[in-house]
Amino acid sequence: MALDTTLASAKAQVYSDFSGLAELRRQAGNDPQKAAKEVAQQFESIFVSMMIKSMRDTLPKDGIFSSNQMEAYQDMFDKQMAVDLSSKGGIGLAEIIERQITSSSVYKAQMEKSS
Repeated sequence: MALDTTLASAKAQVYSDFSGLAELRRQAGNDPQKAAKEVAQQFESIFVSMMIKSMRDTLPKDGIFSSNQMEAYQDMFDKQMAVDLSSKGGIGLAEIIERQITSSSVYKAQMEKSS
């Protein structure tokens, strides 16, 4: 079975997978358009994760399910949920970020360089 080295394989499917970031950096020189989209999705994932964490912090900390283990599990769940949400359309932030990235002069220079 051959390894797929396309940009899609660099996409982080698990919140703790940082190897995709190195692959994304390498492939950004080859296809800046796809890289901009992936960077925007990853940024949205981080933002959504922080938003979920802030919402969870408003909940009471006492009760039958309050423990360090449960808190660790909820943190992992929230981060994974943020990755899944952003990969399936998210809250629309990735689209806005992608437009911002692709309108920058640095991006346009990279596009000319890769052409």
